[in-house]
Amino acid sequence: MNISLAIGIVFLAGAAGGKLARYVKLPSVTGNLLAGILVGPSVMGLVSVEEMYQLAPINELALGVIALSIGAELHWGTMRKLAKDAAKVFMVEALLTLVLVFGSLYLFGLPFRYALIFGVISIATAPGAIIACIRETPSKGDFSRVLLSVVAMDNLFSITLFGIIISFMQVGLAATDTGNTPAIVMASRDIGIALLLGIGAGVFLVATSHKAKSDTRILVSVLGVILVTVGLSNQWGTPALLAAITAGTVYINFSGKPQRISRSLMNVEDPILLVFLTLAGAKLDLSVLPAVGQIGLVYIGARFVAKLVGSRVGTALTKFPMSWKRNLGRALTPQAGVAIGLAIIAEQKSIFAPDTIMPVVLTAVVVFELIGPILVRKALCDVDEA
Repeated sequence: MNISLAIGIVFLAGAAGGKLARYVKLPSVTGNLLAGILVGPSVMGLVSVEEMYQLAPINELALGVIALSIGAELHWGTMRKLAKDAAKVFMVEALLTLVLVFGSLYLFGLPFRYALIFGVISIATAPGAIIACIRETPSKGDFSRVLLSVVAMDNLFSITLFGIIISFMQVGLAATDTGNTPAIVMASRDIGIALLLGIGAGVFLVATSHKAKSDTRILVSVLGVILVTVGLSNQWGTPALLAAITAGTVYINFSGKPQRISRSLMNVEDPILLVFLTLAGAKLDLSVLPAVGQIGLVYIGARFVAKLVGSRVGTALTKFPMSWKRNLGRALTPQAGVAIGLAIIAEQKSIFAPDTIMPVVLTAVVVFELIGPILVRKALCDVDEA
C-alpha cells in the first residue's frame, strides 16, 4: 500500500470512529483510538507497521502542536495565582505514583531496576487525549490550565528522571557510555539545550506574529517552527516536549498578539490530533495483552490508584474548589506516547532484556487510552456543572 492510501484510511477511519463515539455519548478520542486499533496490524491490518513508521513525521508534528498548545496556556498573569498550587498537586501525585508503582512491582517480585523504570514511566500522562477532550468539552474557569500544567510537569519530570536513572544504571554513579561526564551533568545539559531551543523558537514566533498580516500567513511559520524545534531536539537527543512547551510559554507571555497562534492552528489542529490519535490506536499490539498477565494488572492498578489518591492529597494542600479536588485525579489517567517512547528507549539498553518492558506499557496504554478520555470528559463536565 502506498503512503497516500494509508493516510487516507487513517483519516477516514479516525473520523468515522470519532463520529460513532459521539453518537453513543463517548469522547471522540475513544472512537479515534478504537478506529486505529481496527485498521492497524492487530485487527484488519489495513495499515502496516512499515507504513506507520513512514508516518512518524505526522506524529512528531502532532506532539509539537500539543506541546506548543500546552505552553500557550501558561500565561504568567493567569498562572501566577495557580502555579504554586499546581506544583503542590504535581509533587504529591508524581511522587506517590513513582513510589506506589515501584513498590507494588518490587514486592510482586520484579528486579529492582525493572520496578524502578516502570515507576518512572508510570508518571507520564498523555497530553494528546487530554487536549482533545478539552477542545471537545471546554471547562469553565482555570481548571483546564491547572490540568495542563500538571500534565506538562508530569511528562517533563518523567523524561528527566528517566534519563538520569538510565544513565546511572548503565554506568554506575560516575559516567556515561561516551565518557566520564556525570549523568546529572548530562541530563542538565540536555534540559538546558531544550530550554534555549524553545526560547529561540518562542522569540521567532513573537517576531513573526507581530509582522504577519494575517493568521493564515502565520500558520506556515508556526508549523515550520514546530517541525524545526522537534527535529533539532530529536537530532540532539534533548527533550522535544520541553522545547515546544517553552516556545509556547515564551510566545504567550511576550507577544502583543497572544491569540494569533491559537487562531491560526484552529483549522489544522483537529485533523492533526485525529491522525495522531488514530495512529496511536493502530500502534497498539493487542497480542501482548494475554502475555503480560499479573505484572500488567499490578502496574495498571497501582498507577490508577496513585493518580487518584495523589491528586486528591495534593489538592487538599490547595485552595482549589471542591469540584477540582474531586476531578483532577481522574483527568490525569490517560497514558500514551511519552510512556511508549520511554519504554522503547529502555528496551534498547543492554541492562534490560528484549520484550520485557514494552508489553506491560502497551497493555497499560490500551487500558488507559480507552478509559482515560471517558474519565477526562467526565471530570471536565463535572467541573463545568459545579
